[in-house]
Amino acid sequence: MILQVKDGNYSYQKRQPNAYLYQNDINFTLQSGEIMSILGPNGAGKTTLLKCVMGLLDWKKGQTYIDNKAFKDFNRKEIWKIIGYVPQASNMTFSYSILDLVTMGRAIFIRTYAQPSEADRQAARQALDMVGILHLADKPCTSVSGGELQLALIARTLVSEPKILILDEPESHLDIQKQKVILQTVKKLVKEHGLACLINTHYANHAFYFGDKVLLMAKEQPILTGNVSDVMTEENIEHYFQIPVKRIRHQDNGEIYESIIPKYFAVEKDV
Repeated sequence: MILQVKDGNYSYQKRQPNAYLYQNDINFTLQSGEIMSILGPNGAGKTTLLKCVMGLLDWKKGQTYIDNKAFKDFNRKEIWKIIGYVPQASNMTFSYSILDLVTMGRAIFIRTYAQPSEADRQAARQALDMVGILHLADKPCTSVSGGELQLALIARTLVSEPKILILDEPESHLDIQKQKVILQTVKKLVKEHGLACLINTHYANHAFYFGDKVLLMAKEQPILTGNVSDVMTEENIEHYFQIPVKRIRHQDNGEIYESIIPKYFAVEKDV
């Protein structure tokens, strides 16, 4: 499956519809099995971009395409069978069990006023197993950790069997260990199940981990898209985030490590 955005742009200003949010129109193509990381400072328009891509907001210019078919030619039910959206995790108000929370992702397959079937609940269990938290199925969602809840939200999305996975800062507010679990889970799912994946992140180094494509944005700056190695340069990161950085590449036992490090983290030289 191919996800494309052609000449996309957006405006919040009703009186000035041509006062676009992005300095240049957005164009990219994402194939099955590829991950595109979306990077930029706060207020750059990353979440707005995701909402436009999946039709929660209407592009003021341009269009999203799936396999060369424009979004306007799909009905809503068709779209939500293709796209799975994982929003930023927040505190849960109701203490649903994790299994019930994930089963809600089957709503598009359940008739109005009908109850989830055993097949729906079994699909939810399989999704929980895919993300490694089946053992939490009976736990209230209000009693699990932030990382476990984020994995449950990913499972809730997977249970609808999407072809395109869209995540909005899934690793935010998590410690390093939980971030690792989320990143590994997402990468494994995308590669093994052939999903096309868009992921918003504040962490530049996570783009190196996913290793496919990146979209870099900032206020009053042109949108940059391309391969990670081409876009994630010291010059671009410094310009878009307004902070001097050093790009580090290290090889150890056949494994390559790449990282962007702010220069203010440097320690004093040995005397």
